[in-house]
Amino acid sequence: MSELEQLSYGLIVTLVGMGIVFIVLIGLAYMLNALKLLSNKGTAEKKTEVVKLEKTEESAEVISAPAEDEGELIAVISAALAAVMGSSSNLVIKSINRVEDNAPVWARVGRQEQMFNRL
Repeated sequence: MSELEQLSYGLIVTLVGMGIVFIVLIGLAYMLNALKLLSNKGTAEKKTEVVKLEKTEESAEVISAPAEDEGELIAVISAALAAVMGSSSNLVIKSINRVEDNAPVWARVGRQEQMFNRL
């Protein structure tokens, strides 16, 4: 075989190999999209509504909020968790601790975007 024939054979093998790889990758992409559609098929789509808030001027008078009963707060959080989880089983919350937020602003915004995208 001459050098020209070897070069053309090498190019053909390279093109065939790359073609097979791209065909397999495209097939995998379609399979992943099909799996995504199948996994979302059972869940109901949630509609998002845009709520416009109007700015109102607050009076300079400071009103102190009444101290909330901790038992009432735990009951409200328990009811909200039971509603979100959709379970009527016995849900027990033993304690609620406030966590300090020492994260930078960009990290908080990123977390909020991740949470809002799941809705």
